[in-house]
Amino acid sequence: MKDSNAIESYPNAPVHAWNPALPAGRIDCLYLHWSAHSYQAVFPAYHFCLAQNEDGAIVVVQTNRIEANMRDVRSNPEEPYAAHTRGRNSYAIGLSIMAMEGATPHDFGPYPLTEPLIDGLALVAARLAEFYHVPIDPRHILTHAEAAVSEGYFGTGPEERWDIARLSTAPGELRPAEAAATGDVLRVRVAAARPGSP
Repeated sequence: MKDSNAIESYPNAPVHAWNPALPAGRIDCLYLHWSAHSYQAVFPAYHFCLAQNEDGAIVVVQTNRIEANMRDVRSNPEEPYAAHTRGRNSYAIGLSIMAMEGATPHDFGPYPLTEPLIDGLALVAARLAEFYHVPIDPRHILTHAEAAVSEGYFGTGPEERWDIARLSTAPGELRPAEAAATGDVLRVRVAAARPGSP
């Protein structure tokens, strides 16, 4: 029986060859995540997963239909949709780097964030933002950590979220201000990855 979380269980493509047929419709926001799992375990909580296959290549894996979130999901929650960001799934796409299993702010564990994975996330977000006319600003493209700060569940506890508040390990206590600063860094990278950017 095939592993339902395996890369090959879903449509996938090398990141630089990724060119899906995107559906028309309303998308207001993009949310950026990490999965807290291995590089190769993908999940349908998101729309697109940035994974690293066994050869080390970065691939984009589509685990959910974008159309499922092109609605107010609160009005009909029993219908399937990608439940990627608590309370913020309506008209929103969830993107996640497959990484950070067992990570803490001081030790990113055996599957840390890597520059190729972050670059892939920025590229996919840039293409989606371009297609859906999503502004590259903190109200429209943000990390789960930034959403968690604004709604009071930021942190490292079981029901809290800190993805993506740090791009590398650092000493000291994890602070909410880091989420905003890291979000700004990621938005700069998304803007730089837009088609036609220098």
